[in-house]
Amino acid sequence: MPLSTASPASVGTLTMRPHRRRRSLVGLVLVAPVLLVVGVFFYVPAALSLYWSFTKYNGNTPPQFVGLKNYAFVLTDPQTLNAFGHTVVFALLSMTVGPLLGLVSALLLNLPIRGRVWFRNAFFLPVVMPLVVAGTIWKMLLADNGLINQLLGVVGLDHQWLTDPGTALYAIIATSVWQGFGFETVVFLSALQSIPFELYEAARCDGANSWHQFWAVTLPALRPTMVFVFVVGVIGAFQAYDQVYVMTQGGPLRSTETIVFLLVERFHELKLGPASAIAYLLVAVLATLSALQLRLGKEKA
Repeated sequence: MPLSTASPASVGTLTMRPHRRRRSLVGLVLVAPVLLVVGVFFYVPAALSLYWSFTKYNGNTPPQFVGLKNYAFVLTDPQTLNAFGHTVVFALLSMTVGPLLGLVSALLLNLPIRGRVWFRNAFFLPVVMPLVVAGTIWKMLLADNGLINQLLGVVGLDHQWLTDPGTALYAIIATSVWQGFGFETVVFLSALQSIPFELYEAARCDGANSWHQFWAVTLPALRPTMVFVFVVGVIGAFQAYDQVYVMTQGGPLRSTETIVFLLVERFHELKLGPASAIAYLLVAVLATLSALQLRLGKEKA
């Protein structure tokens, strides 16, 4: 009876399997500390917070299960709804003005002009600045006796920007737009420079002017980048806290209180149940908005 012989390919596969197992084991050993840290400091607190959202708990006494009462309270609480409304206004305005300024500045920087690198760095400089620093700078500029009021006072347009409930939120939005639109500028500029030049040449051959090229070539090519900018921007806008805390502390008369600011305030008050419910409702809103924007981006693409 003839003996079966293994093919060279099967022999190579058999000899490679132990080597691959060793590499996988080494990889798991190297990743294990990171996974442990992430699990302890992220997933465990997230699971505890989810449990607290169904309880009455102040951190001192044992938690008492209350079901969906915290969620019902949060969804009907006037202060929470007011903070959520401020957050929506913050997100809509900042994600309308910011990307628009970023796109315009990116289009200008994409032109063959002198000092393009310098302008790009100047636009991006506020992005690397901490939000606390940016908020402090603008708090000083917008103070009643600040530089902006001194300049506007010459023509009689000075105003109490941060102490007037009608303008305080918009002053914070302007600060956030200034601090963040440089990121959108760099992202849009990178996308513009990746558009094949042949598309513009083909459009010119068809008789398209600069405006037609923008609508027919530039905007369609930028659509995935726009979706990315809006998804990241909306998530960041709904998490606005630092600039609010530094500039107004949620005032005056809670006119600048955002949903995350209220969440932190609830934790400071040891109302851990309602605070956790706000956190998970915020997660649900952000996940829904992100999924919707990504789906719309794919459909348009």
